[in-house]
Amino acid sequence: MFNEHGLLACAQCEAHHYYNRRMLEYFRFHADLPHPQPARPVYAKRGKGSGWPEHCPPIRAANAFGWDVINPFTMNFFRDKDGNWDIEEAVQVESDIEFDDGVMPEPQLNAWFWERNQKIPHVITDDVYQNVRHQVKISTFLYLRTEPGEMLLIKGIPATHASTPPKPWSVIEAVIECDWYFPAHPWHGVIELPRIEDSSIKKVVIAEGEPLFRLVPIARAQYEASEMAPDDFGDLFEQSQQWLGRHGRESVKGEMDITGEFARQQELSRFEVNPAE
Repeated sequence: MFNEHGLLACAQCEAHHYYNRRMLEYFRFHADLPHPQPARPVYAKRGKGSGWPEHCPPIRAANAFGWDVINPFTMNFFRDKDGNWDIEEAVQVESDIEFDDGVMPEPQLNAWFWERNQKIPHVITDDVYQNVRHQVKISTFLYLRTEPGEMLLIKGIPATHASTPPKPWSVIEAVIECDWYFPAHPWHGVIELPRIEDSSIKKVVIAEGEPLFRLVPIARAQYEASEMAPDDFGDLFEQSQQWLGRHGRESVKGEMDITGEFARQQELSRFEVNPAE
């Protein structure tokens, strides 16, 4: 329900302002495949101590912004002596979707590579192929739809694993338009495995159940960055000093301590998943 200001109100979030609900609809290629999951504020298992990256409220908010696409099958990638990557055993999934006329979606692989001299979906010439042969297309096994004017940013899971080695693969970010384009196949993302010029790694494993991609809703709009006028900045700076005066505590070094106060007043977005019954 909405309050007198037109803001979404609920018992759990009456201190925060939810201006509206942004809907993402999904359909799984097969009922046994995982649902997307709301992103989490913490992904790394930490030891004792304070000051880990995700202890910072803005970093926690970024970690938890969006939905995660979950890897349904363990993928073992290996590289030959020429630097070409391949997958040990790609999984082909038959859909359980069947329409009234008996038509079914075509089977889908979980992972496949660009092809030398390919023509579709876009041309890759031989000289370019040498620079993209380490890239892999990974199926989300999800059909996706957003509201009119809404798109999805596909990106990697935020990297806050400061105490562990970084993953040997990364996601190439992409914006997909799910409010008007509905392909006959599930959406996929693209990852990069190590280049032979940069790394001696010969095997990469992405485990079943590991988050693969982050889906972030964004509006199709004209965004502008405008420099403030000096008077406007002065007013804003004065407001910040007043906020510090109300909520800050002077530390031993003479700086204002706002530990815990920012997090208490932080207005976070919420992400849910509602499977069909």
